[in-house]
Amino acid sequence: MKKNLRLGILRICVAAIISAIPTYGLSQVKITVSDQIVSVKGEKMYVHNVKKGETIYSISKAYNISQEELQRRNPILSDGLKEGQLLYIPVSGLQAAKTEEEPQPEPQQQELVQDGRQYLIHKVKWYEDLDEIAEKYGVSPEEILEFNNIKKKRKVKTGMELKIPVKTKTEPVTDPSTVQTDTIETNPVEVFDTDTTTTPENTLDNYTLPVVDNTKTRTVTLLLPLNSEGKANGNYMDFYSGALMAVEQIKRDGGNIKLNVIDYASSDLADIAESQKIEESDMLIGPIRYDALRQFAQTVNRLRIPMVSPLDAAADSLLEDCPYLFQAALSKQRQAEALADMIAEKYRTFQNPNVILVYNTESSMGQQAEMLKAALEERGIYVDNAGGIGALGQMRKDRDNVVVILTTAESYAAEALRNLDIKMIPPEKVILFANSRWKNFETLDMNLYFKYNLQLCMPYNVDLEREEVKQFIRRYRSLYNREPSANAFSGFDVVYLFCRNSILGMKEYAQNPANGVASDYMKENLLQHNMLQQKFKFEKSALGGWVNTAATQVSFNPDYTITSH
Repeated sequence: MKKNLRLGILRICVAAIISAIPTYGLSQVKITVSDQIVSVKGEKMYVHNVKKGETIYSISKAYNISQEELQRRNPILSDGLKEGQLLYIPVSGLQAAKTEEEPQPEPQQQELVQDGRQYLIHKVKWYEDLDEIAEKYGVSPEEILEFNNIKKKRKVKTGMELKIPVKTKTEPVTDPSTVQTDTIETNPVEVFDTDTTTTPENTLDNYTLPVVDNTKTRTVTLLLPLNSEGKANGNYMDFYSGALMAVEQIKRDGGNIKLNVIDYASSDLADIAESQKIEESDMLIGPIRYDALRQFAQTVNRLRIPMVSPLDAAADSLLEDCPYLFQAALSKQRQAEALADMIAEKYRTFQNPNVILVYNTESSMGQQAEMLKAALEERGIYVDNAGGIGALGQMRKDRDNVVVILTTAESYAAEALRNLDIKMIPPEKVILFANSRWKNFETLDMNLYFKYNLQLCMPYNVDLEREEVKQFIRRYRSLYNREPSANAFSGFDVVYLFCRNSILGMKEYAQNPANGVASDYMKENLLQHNMLQQKFKFEKSALGGWVNTAATQVSFNPDYTITSH
C-alpha cells in the first residue's frame, strides 16, 4: 500500500507562476506580490519570501488578508517575522479584491494626439526601465525614445512622464499584469524578447523540437530541499526560480508540461520514492545530492523513469547501478578529461613542447593532478615535470612551454604566477592552463592572465555578451527583483533542456529503446546543446547511465580580449 507524503506536493499552475504580478506600495516599504503560486492541500497559495523592512501589517495589506489570518496560516510567525522566511498566503484574498477593481496597466486616460498619432501618458515608477515599459504597451523602446525626443540613449528617470504611442494594430493592447490561474495551457509569458514572426526554432541557440505528439501533457517532478517549513534555502530557491522560467518558455514553444514540485527537506525520501506522484511522472529532476539520488535509484530502475542529477558533480558513481540516470553536473573526472582535450589541442600546434604540471601538493589537488596526467597520457601527451611551484624552474627558453597550474587557493595561484613571471621566458613561448576557480580570484595580476594566454576549463560559464543571456537577466530581474545567481541559470538550463526532451518521450525511450521518434532523437542528437550557462553533450556511460562531457573553454588573449567556446 502506498504511503502518504507528510509534506504535500507543490503543484505548479505554470502559466500563473511566471506571469507578471502587480505590485502594491506602502509608505515605507514596497511589497511586491509573489510570482510563485503553489497548491497546498488543494488551495492555491502565494509563496512570499520575506525581505528586509517588511512587516506583518504591510504583507497582510498587500495580499488583502488580515494579520490574524496571515499568522494562522504561518505558525513560524510565532517566533517573529524574519528576513528570508517563506510565507504561504491564500490567493483568494487578492482575487476577491480584483473582482471589486480590476487592475489596469495605467490609469485610463483620454488618448492624446501628436503628429497624427495617438498616445498615452505613462509616469515612470522607480522599479521600471525602458524595456519593461515598452513591453507593457507593446511598442519598441526606440519608438518611445523617438516619440519623446530623448537623445540620451535609453535613459528614463523615476517620475518622468513619457508619451507612449498607441499601437497601430487593430487588436487592443493586453495587460501583462493579468494573472493566468486556470490551466497550464493558457497564454504563457515570454522569457525571451522575440519578434512575433520568429519561429520557436530560433528562440534559444537554434534548438529545434522534432516533430512529436505535442498534444500529450508530460509530467515532470522536480525534487528540491527548499525547506518551506523554515528558512528557505536560497541556493535551491534560485534554482527553482530559474526552473519556473524554463517551464514557461517551453509552454511558449508549444510543449505541454505539468510540473510537480516536492520539497523533501523535512520528509522521508523513502516515502516520497514510493508515492503515486513518482509513479505518474515521466521524468524526475533531482533529488540534489548523491545520498538522496541513491535512495531513488531502485525506484527509478523499477519504473524505468529518467532521473536527472542537476547539481551534484559526485553522482557519477551511481551510473553503474542506474542506467536511467542523467548526470548533468560535470564531475572532477570529466573536468580533467575536458582540460586534457584543451591542452592536447594547443599541444599539437607547438614543436616538441615542454609540459609542466604544477599543483598544490599540500591539498587535495594531488588527486586531480593524477587524473589529468592519466587523461593526457591517453592522448599521447606526457608531462615532463610535475610537482609544486619549484617545477617552474624546469621551464625552457629554447622550447615552447605548456604550463598547467592546479589550485583552488588564491594565495598559491598568486605565488605560482609570480614565479612564472620572474623566469623571464618570452610570453610567446608560454601558454598557461588552469582550473575553473581562477576565474573568481580577485587579487591576482590580471595582466599576467593575458600575457601568458591563460586558458580555463569551466564546467559552466555565463557569457554576458550573448543576447539570450541579456534577455534572461532582464526577465529575471523583472520577475524576482534581484540578479540571477549561478543556481538560477542552472535551474533554467537543466529544466529547459530536459523538460523539452521529456516531450520527445524520454520515458518511452527508457522503457523501450527501439521506440520510434524518441529513439532516433536520443541516438542521433542526444541532448547536445549550449544553454545560457552550461554546455551539454551526453554520452552513454560504460557504467550504464548517461554522463555530460561538455565544458567551456575561456581564453584570456594577448590582445586583452576574453573569448569563450
